[in-house]
Amino acid sequence: MLKKIFLVAALAVSAVFAQMDVSAHAAFSYGTITGDNQDEVDWGAGFIVGPEVKYSVNPIVSVISGLELDYRRASTDYFVEYDRFLDPDLRNYTVTETMSFMYLDIPLLLRVSPVSFFFIDAGMTFGFNLSASLATEYNGESTSDDVSASMKSFEYDLVCGLGFTVFSIFEFNFRAAFGMTSMAKKIDDFNNLRLQFGISYWTF
Repeated sequence: MLKKIFLVAALAVSAVFAQMDVSAHAAFSYGTITGDNQDEVDWGAGFIVGPEVKYSVNPIVSVISGLELDYRRASTDYFVEYDRFLDPDLRNYTVTETMSFMYLDIPLLLRVSPVSFFFIDAGMTFGFNLSASLATEYNGESTSDDVSASMKSFEYDLVCGLGFTVFSIFEFNFRAAFGMTSMAKKIDDFNNLRLQFGISYWTF
C-alpha cells in the first residue's frame, strides 16, 4: 500500500514538472513615483533580470512566477532662487535629486493565450526592498546618501501586459506595473509606476 502511495505521489510530481517551463527573463523598465505630492518626479530608466517559471494548466491558460532583481530609478529637479537685494553675489541654481532602488520581485501572473503565439498577462508582483539611495547634484557638486531606513521592506503592484512568442522559445513582452502601496514609511503617496519591455528565453 505504501509503495502505491509513493508511486502515485511520484507520478503527480512528474506531471506537474512536465507542465513547467523555465526562462531567463530580462527587461528594460522606465518608471516614476506617483502620488498627490509627486507630480514633478521625472521618469528614469532601470532594468529587471532573473528566472521565471511557467506552469501550463492547459494550452490556453498558464501561471507565471519567478524571482527577479528590479533596479528602479527616478529623479526630480527644483530651482533655488536667491534674493539679489539681500546679497548680489549669490547665484541661482538647480538641484537634481535622483532616487535609486533595488528590489527583489516575485511576480504571480495569470497568462491567457487565445492563440499559440500571442498572450495576455494579469496579476501582481510582490517587491522586497534591498537598498535605496538618494543622489543630490547642485552647483557642480554631488552627494549620495543611503535612505534604505526610510523605505518599507515590502510593497506590491498590480500588473497587466501582453506579448508574443517567436519560434516557441523566444518571448517578447510588455508589462505595466502600478504600485498599490507606498514604498516610503512616512509618505502615504509614494507609489511605484513602471513600464517594462522584456524578452524571455525559455531554456527548458
